[in-house]
Amino acid sequence: MASLCFLLLVLSAVVYGFSGSDTITAMIRQSRYYNGLQAMIEKLKNEENITIDVQVIPDMEFLNMLRMKLNSGEAPDLIDYNIPSVYDIVDPGRNFADLSGEEWVDSLLFPENVTCRSDGKIYGFPFLGAPGVYGFIYNREAFAQAGAGVPRTWEELLSVCEKLRKAGITPIYMPRDSWAVQTLMSDNFAKILGADGAQEYADCLKEGKAKWSDKPEFAAVIDTYLDLYKKGFVNQDFSTASYEDAVKAVADGEAAMHFNGDFFASSVLEENPEADIGMFALSMEGSADVVTANMSAPGFVVYKNTRNMELVRKVLNLWSAPEYASLYFQDRPGYPAFEGVDGGSIPSCLTEIREKYIESDRVIPEWNYYVMDLSTLFESTLYIYYTDAPTRDNMDGADILEKFQSDFEQYRKDQGNSG
Repeated sequence: MASLCFLLLVLSAVVYGFSGSDTITAMIRQSRYYNGLQAMIEKLKNEENITIDVQVIPDMEFLNMLRMKLNSGEAPDLIDYNIPSVYDIVDPGRNFADLSGEEWVDSLLFPENVTCRSDGKIYGFPFLGAPGVYGFIYNREAFAQAGAGVPRTWEELLSVCEKLRKAGITPIYMPRDSWAVQTLMSDNFAKILGADGAQEYADCLKEGKAKWSDKPEFAAVIDTYLDLYKKGFVNQDFSTASYEDAVKAVADGEAAMHFNGDFFASSVLEENPEADIGMFALSMEGSADVVTANMSAPGFVVYKNTRNMELVRKVLNLWSAPEYASLYFQDRPGYPAFEGVDGGSIPSCLTEIREKYIESDRVIPEWNYYVMDLSTLFESTLYIYYTDAPTRDNMDGADILEKFQSDFEQYRKDQGNSG
């Protein structure tokens, strides 16, 4: 009888997830499994006997994998994603745990950055409190080898690219990861419209009062991007290369530049601490001389149906404390989300960006910020068009926008939406 009772207890523990083992699961995109995060996980194991069973997913596969796991009801306890943009990609109330009442919320420096606009709840645990800015991250040694200086105009950029190409250096590295490629468009769309104009145009689009093809300047931006491929200024393996390949290429000097957020510079320095890296902002012709910011920060959401909520709660409380959260920035300095956390010294490569733009208040949100609720549609259509277009001679910016306009109209129809 005693043996039977013991067996039932064991079976119950397995079914309901209370096996007595202090283990939780996490799904993390490959490009964000930083050394600092690994150090936080290791500290949990060593000091609290808490194991995080990590599944590292290639960036290109992450969103589909996330949706599949949520639909199957077998999602991990912790899910890596950008906050608050994930709220517009996946229904947070249906899929994620409400963290609004957690202890660490009181220590957030900018709680509004992780608050869901639709219901006022907090579903995400962030690591960064301030957004990153976009620009070209470049290898100074590669520039010097080609006898190139830092460009100040787009025409100068093309001249620099020609010098780099002749020196046998890939001028601009582009991966197949569509989220990375689209940053150049999101940056320049916002610069063309300005903050007020971007909000106005976004509202008109979502209300059906304007079309994506109504802005020829948008098509011109895409054509300028495609021209980089036509001129041979992009790595030849762009259709198969990964984001991690981009990091390594710039870190080693095989490639001179990559356009992305300033977090890319940290990744390069993590790959090669000896790399001499700089960053400059550049606008296409007719665009304002400002930098754009990514208004979402990396962090975790918690699966709503987790069976390990108490353990997850303990982990997040620990991670918000300075002795844990400061580890996140040990190799990647930044602006922490929580009070009392040491974000490290900002890399010297960001000095010019900080002095010229951030300190003079010349920063505006990227275009995606104004249309964040369309993220799911972008991921499945527009961003894919950007990455496919360089392999198709007959597709230009106007074609892409017209094609996407059809997708957008169908999306609005499917939503039963007139706005």
